[in-house]
Amino acid sequence: MRTGGGVRAAVGRGRSIGAWCLVIGVTTVLGVLVGGVPGFGAGTVPAHTHLRPEAVTTVPAPTTTTTPPPAPTTTTTTPRAPAPAPAKRGILPPDDPPANITPSPNFLSDCQGSQYDDSTGCVNATLSAIDNARAQEGVPAMQLPSNWYGLSPAEQIFVVTNLERVDRGLPPLQAMASALDQSAQQGAADDTDPSPPGGFPWTQWGANWAGAVGNPLEADYYWMYDDGPGSSNVDCTAGDSSGCWGHRNNVLMDLSCQMCVMGTAFAPTAYNSDPSLAEILVDSSGQPAVDFTWQQEQAYF
Repeated sequence: MRTGGGVRAAVGRGRSIGAWCLVIGVTTVLGVLVGGVPGFGAGTVPAHTHLRPEAVTTVPAPTTTTTPPPAPTTTTTTPRAPAPAPAKRGILPPDDPPANITPSPNFLSDCQGSQYDDSTGCVNATLSAIDNARAQEGVPAMQLPSNWYGLSPAEQIFVVTNLERVDRGLPPLQAMASALDQSAQQGAADDTDPSPPGGFPWTQWGANWAGAVGNPLEADYYWMYDDGPGSSNVDCTAGDSSGCWGHRNNVLMDLSCQMCVMGTAFAPTAYNSDPSLAEILVDSSGQPAVDFTWQQEQAYF
């Protein structure tokens, strides 16, 4: 069974910014996850002591003292309770924000949409706008990892999408799967939503696309905070609201995460000579080949 539809957006900056999203769900699952762990003694023997015979006049009969072994003891170990899951906060699907939030500051004046822009001015302005929008729904400020400027654009998409999830108490996607990265690259090249490749196991998935945004933080702002009625989302109109907040709902999908993986891509000139980027989030199973993990990024927070 499949449910969902497409959403396209165009956001003005003197040029158009496009965004697509797709949500699909099914009931089939393939594959298993396996794992295991491993595990871990000593003794001494006393030496005999001999006396010279001349030094001994009488030799008392030897006495033997028997010391009973200590009674066995029983140690009871109380299993440690698992750490509680982070409390969910903010506005989560199926609820939507009451209205779009105009970016403050307006990062469009600090960022270039015609090329990848990872300048400090663009990053700081966009991050400030994201934090202002988050504060309105009770979500703390976004903390970028210390290696942010060393990440590729595709890795930045993966990280910022996970930050939107974990800061709301949702499980992160564990890794970027190589097969999904290829699908995302095709989506970015074609200016459309990627989809899982044939044979890739999934139970549900969602995908987003954006064009003419020079930084993954910009795309994140429009997907998360300016995607509802009155936005440039062309599938969110007064006559048809079915596509409203579709990108946000994809980022914040309710995933069981037997294994959650993502594919991301950035194409520098694919959208009318402007940048194009895409992501696909998949609730999967098995052990697909991965090329970047959320765990390895934790050292930088």
